[in-house]
Order: sequence, then structure tokens, then C-alpha cells
Amino acid sequence: MSDTWTNQPNQANPVGQGGSLNDLVSTQKGGVQTLAVAAKSLANAFPPATASTSPAVTGNNSIGTTATTIIGANTFRHGILFHNPGTTTVFIFPTNIATAPTSTVLGGSIAIAGGSTVIFSPSSFPNVNGGWSAVSTTGSSLPFTVAEFY
Repeated sequence: MSDTWTNQPNQANPVGQGGSLNDLVSTQKGGVQTLAVAAKSLANAFPPATASTSPAVTGNNSIGTTATTIIGANTFRHGILFHNPGTTTVFIFPTNIATAPTSTVLGGSIAIAGGSTVIFSPSSFPNVNGGWSAVSTTGSSLPFTVAEFY
């Protein structure tokens, strides 16, 4: 029975001139670890769905000059979309803001013009999980749409 390495030019180095078998295994382990880090980074940037239906859409038809909560806090949310299907500008803001905006004092709010959409995408804002409120400077019973991504 012959040794499989008998015909190799260097008996001490059966894998060729590049290094030992241990070096090759070590290099492969390093490559696998690098791939694992890259895969984790992608999972953080693009989290897997945690719900069977995503996005979950909430319609609201009661936006007016008094601030109202349009979506509550949700720790499973990875991104959120706000859409104003009406014609009057609606101002959104985090519900937990220190000084809540009002119809006359709008500091801390984000204006969403009629027909416009604001998106906090899962890849850019993976932890947009606080509650949000809305107010308008004029009108009542204004429509508003929120889509949550899980």
C-alpha cells in the first residue's frame, strides 16, 4: 500500500510550496470568521421579518389641531412609513418628546405636506420603535396613514 504523498516534491509539505496543512486550515477558519461577521452586519442592516404580515398599516382619520397619537411604541418595529393622503400639511413628532409641538408651536415636528411620504427605512433606522403623534395647524378629521415594517 503506498502513501498518497509519496510523489510530492516536498515530503514535509504535502500541500505544496505555500505552507503546511495547518496553515491552510487556519486561513480557512479566518475566512469563515470574516464571512460570519459580514453576515451579521447584513442581518443588522436588513433584519428578517418578525411578523407574518409586514407592513402593518394603520389608517387615521382624526388628525386636527389637537395632537393625537397616530401609532404607539412597538419594540418589534424595524422601520416606519408616514403618508399624508390629504391636502393639508400634517406635522408628526415622537410622542415622548420633551415639549410636544402644538398647532401654533411646531418646533420638534416634521412637516408632511399633502400627498407626501416620509420613510424611516429598516436599513437606515432599524430601531424606530417609539410612538408617534400628529397635529395640524388647521382642519379636523384629516386622513393619515402609517405603515410599520417588522
